[in-house]
Amino acid sequence: MINNMRGNGIEPGLLRIFRYFTGIAMIYYAALVGYTAIQTGEADSIPQIQSYVNFGINLILLGYLFWGWLARKLKKYYLPLALISATVVPIFSNLIYLAEPQEDAYLTIMRSWLLFPIMIVPLVLIAWQYRFRYVLAFVLFATLVEYSVLLPTVGPIHFNTAPILGVPMIRAFAFGVVGHIVTRLIDTQRAQRKKLIRANVHLGQHANTLEQLATSRERNRLARELHDTLAHTLSGLAVNLEAIKFILGNNQDEVREMLDHALDNTREGLGDTRRALKDLRSKQLEELGLGMAVRNLAHDAALRAGFELRLNVYGNLDDLTINVEQCYFRIAQEALQNIVKHAQAKYTSLKLVEDRGTLTMVIADDGIGFNVLGVGNEDELGLKGMRERAAAVGADLDVSSQLEEGTTIQLSMELPYDQSLNL
Repeated sequence: MINNMRGNGIEPGLLRIFRYFTGIAMIYYAALVGYTAIQTGEADSIPQIQSYVNFGINLILLGYLFWGWLARKLKKYYLPLALISATVVPIFSNLIYLAEPQEDAYLTIMRSWLLFPIMIVPLVLIAWQYRFRYVLAFVLFATLVEYSVLLPTVGPIHFNTAPILGVPMIRAFAFGVVGHIVTRLIDTQRAQRKKLIRANVHLGQHANTLEQLATSRERNRLARELHDTLAHTLSGLAVNLEAIKFILGNNQDEVREMLDHALDNTREGLGDTRRALKDLRSKQLEELGLGMAVRNLAHDAALRAGFELRLNVYGNLDDLTINVEQCYFRIAQEALQNIVKHAQAKYTSLKLVEDRGTLTMVIADDGIGFNVLGVGNEDELGLKGMRERAAAVGADLDVSSQLEEGTTIQLSMELPYDQSLNL
């Protein structure tokens, strides 16, 4: 009767209520069996057989609802099977009374109303979890079963039997009203929940914007300070070293060699400082987006180090959150800088792909490699910072490297369902 659930999960709190209901029902039928046996001295009467059946099914249901392994195994069929059992067994157990010779239409109607409290709970649970059409299926099923019992018992339809046949319609109408009310309430609750989520999303987006603005201002301040201090100092040091080299005599070869080495280090440090200042002031992500910004990084690194570059960038990279863009951009920047400074690579590949909700970046080179487990290497190559950036956005970072066999860095994460919300 029910084979599709709304969404992929069970509504919060529904299983707890279901377990509570089956536990109470099990206790009720057990007490009913004992009371009837004490009063009548019989253990196999029709009411007791009905109580045995209902006690057994509720006992099985209670165990079923507490068995987490079955929920993981059956997945979307787990709850429907339980609801079908809670619906079908009470209805058909009531048919046991047809074996009694004195059973007539009036008694059948009366007994069917005794099932009303038992049937109302599965109805509410179905309305809670599913759409209203499943409530209608429940009502139709229960009504058809009852009519299939009543019509042979009542016989010809006339003025006196018409009210009896109208009773199941009254109950069906009551079930429909209750189901409609519950589904409307649940739909309203879901709509309010979505509005609350969207409000939280907008608040988070606003907070991220403020944080990004504060970060941008701090980066600009640091860039100004580095330019006014470190960059000027290195430039002055290079000029002084050139002057010292110029005034040295021709017989100071060893000193000249030391000065040349110091000059090379100073110029390299000045170049790194200028690139760092450019990166601090960079607005590539804001202006170009992650895909183009990473392309520019890779082309710049290939130009500086002279390695062959293979780029593969595709997928929906336009609706990523600010934090995710920053994470992937900075890790790509760090990895490419390591290749330029340490890897001595002849070939480098960079792949940045968004596919089926997963964002993956793989940077591989054929350089000299390094010891990933080495603490010194980790500090030197910035792997700790990469891992911290990846962990901050919930991404997985995998670094593999062997000496003389190159290095591969893979960063991947599952993106939120609706990236357009820009959390």
